[in-house]
Amino acid sequence: MIAKTDSHIKHFLRTVFPALVVTLLFYPFCISTAFGDEPQHLRQSIRALGMGNAFVAAANDENALYYNPAGLHAIQQHIVEILTLNATVNQNLLDVGEEDSGDQAAAIGSLVGNKLYTEINLGLLSVSGPGWGYSVFGNFVFDAKVRNPAVPYLQLKSYIQYGAIAGMAFSFLDERLITGISYKVINRNGVGKDIHIVDFLDDNFSDELEDDFSTKVGSSPDVGVTYKFDAYYNWEPKVALVLRNIGGMDFESSGEIPMTIDLGFASESELAGFDIILALDMVDLTHKATEYKSFKRNLKMGMEIGMWKRTNSHHMLSFRVGRNGTYSAWGFSFNVPYFPMKIDYAKWSEEVGNVGGDIEDERQAFQISFNF
Repeated sequence: MIAKTDSHIKHFLRTVFPALVVTLLFYPFCISTAFGDEPQHLRQSIRALGMGNAFVAAANDENALYYNPAGLHAIQQHIVEILTLNATVNQNLLDVGEEDSGDQAAAIGSLVGNKLYTEINLGLLSVSGPGWGYSVFGNFVFDAKVRNPAVPYLQLKSYIQYGAIAGMAFSFLDERLITGISYKVINRNGVGKDIHIVDFLDDNFSDELEDDFSTKVGSSPDVGVTYKFDAYYNWEPKVALVLRNIGGMDFESSGEIPMTIDLGFASESELAGFDIILALDMVDLTHKATEYKSFKRNLKMGMEIGMWKRTNSHHMLSFRVGRNGTYSAWGFSFNVPYFPMKIDYAKWSEEVGNVGGDIEDERQAFQISFNF
């Protein structure tokens, strides 16, 4: 029975799989119009963002908790993160900050339809090992979209949240089939509100803002499945399916994190001492995360090249490129030798318009972590 299954798998690899990969690679260029929007997230990996955020099947480090708990099985050594701090900012916010005080109002007015965005993440005492992991985290998000060209106002969503996540992974069928489950609990404090300039002149503005402020606790599980195929011309392909945020989490005025079903393909190889990962994801297959449907936005692809792997399961140097929907991404990591510190950087873009490829929001993130 197993031999027959292997025969079907090899046939799949030689025929269907290559055609599927080629189709998905060229898919973004074949669609002229598609709708897009940006769903909320719990936490994103700077490493993954440099790969176009294609990490569903490629997950093999502590961030598997946030992308695919089955990826915990790919962790080869224990990873202890004492402290992780990263910050994300979009180019619009940097441009406004560089303007003189008298020109800032005009600069904001020119951003109608765009966003002012920043995010700060903190991780504390997170530990991962082969087949398990947990993480304690907190983050601050400021997300304001500028509306109305005549009299600009801010469609504001801002919150502070903190919580914990833990997960486990199990292998079957001679470690070909991996299943994982994780569970997260989040406390979010924040507000979502349209703010006009005249609102600041209203004596009741602070009271109205307090009335819209919400404090809510949410929790949900993730379930992931990864299947590893036999080596194929020195490549080790695998496919993964993940149900993330099962049941969804509603935080009232400060937004919600919807349930999604994500599909990913990845393959790993080694060439002349370099470790290479190729990844391709189609996230949110049911398109429930956004008001508008967007295959362009939901397709992610990326590549990572790493060298000199260290005892904390990360390479000393890693370089990444990718496509996040219709937009390019790139990044790198430097794992400081003989010192438990790692530096990560990523630059990418998100779609913030109503049509995929319509309004590009350029972002960059920097992270420093102490781990061993």
